[in-house]
Amino acid sequence: MKLRLNILLALALFTSVGAWACRYSVRDTGFVDLGDESYQLVLAGGNLGNRVDLYRKISAASLLDANITFVVRENSDANGPTLALEDSTGRKLVLAQGTALPVDVSGATTLVESVALSPLRAEIHEKALDAFAVVLLIEGGRAADLARVTGSIEAAIRNVGLLMPMMPKPVDRPPAFIRVTPEQAARERVTLWGLGFDPDAVAEPRVALVFGRGRRIGDPLEGPLITQTVLEQRLVIIGQDCECELDREWMKGPLLPARWDAGRQRQAVQKLDFDPENPMVRAEVSRIVLRGPGTGQFRKLSGTASELGYSEVLIEDFPLNNVSASPAINETPETAKLARVESGPAQPPVTTLASSDPLESTRLLTWFVFSGSSLAVLTLAALWWRKIRREQG
Repeated sequence: MKLRLNILLALALFTSVGAWACRYSVRDTGFVDLGDESYQLVLAGGNLGNRVDLYRKISAASLLDANITFVVRENSDANGPTLALEDSTGRKLVLAQGTALPVDVSGATTLVESVALSPLRAEIHEKALDAFAVVLLIEGGRAADLARVTGSIEAAIRNVGLLMPMMPKPVDRPPAFIRVTPEQAARERVTLWGLGFDPDAVAEPRVALVFGRGRRIGDPLEGPLITQTVLEQRLVIIGQDCECELDREWMKGPLLPARWDAGRQRQAVQKLDFDPENPMVRAEVSRIVLRGPGTGQFRKLSGTASELGYSEVLIEDFPLNNVSASPAINETPETAKLARVESGPAQPPVTTLASSDPLESTRLLTWFVFSGSSLAVLTLAALWWRKIRREQG
């Protein structure tokens, strides 16, 4: 009877926890194609001639597994031909125009292939499959600024690595760190543009955080806006439960324009515990991501508040009439957007599933589940024992 009771206890706990657990994390959603992140490779201008057939045939092969479609916009009033990449918001990157636009098969193929994939985008895909996420540093500016940003990135990765075991779906490898030199950046104009940067060189470091099959989280960061706290907060969000009270905008960042072929897809299936291309998975993740923001009053960047001892919020999301903010020591005016909010003497925390950060919500929910399960099992055990006593007279 004792053995049967132990089995019953284990089964009850397993069933209760399984019923409440979410199947996907924010990181998982980054591997699912939601079908709304396509780019257009546009051949435009007047007197395009045989360029239309040439680029259409090459694009049909080179863009087959990419989130890029080929489009022709012929205009007799326009100047020379132009080949450009456009995103859904109207941003445009001119790749070649006029006489610089190749009219031979070899040159046109090389150009279109560079749109579909590059060494840096291939490295991002490879590391994102194995690691929790990818932090890209586009080097630039003074050595002191670069050293500060590098230290912030390394510290953020180290701290998030300590938090990963407590996340809803832990990943074996911590965030990967990729440094892009100015020489590399000059050859990766499409990648930098796809990350939201101006592809031209600038005199300050730039950082973007990427997860899944190349999805960016949050706006790209430049210069003094790159802080350890912001990096940690965004990385923690990637590890959160996608069903928690989290602003869905964090899961809607743009995908890099790139090829994701069958080989990459097989790797993703092996690394994950589901098939991101399964129609049912795509439908479920689309429902979660596209249903809108959580119910929290502020879009708080989660995780570090409880784990690291303090919290920061974005001023644009905080009621200004309730805020008394002062810039931190050694911070430049540009970092005033990220201000530490001091609210006076500490007040007893009010914890609710809707208002707490996702990490705390997960812990609170787990505590409720185990408490409820334990009470149910104890009640069942008491009834069982009472029945046995009655049968024994």
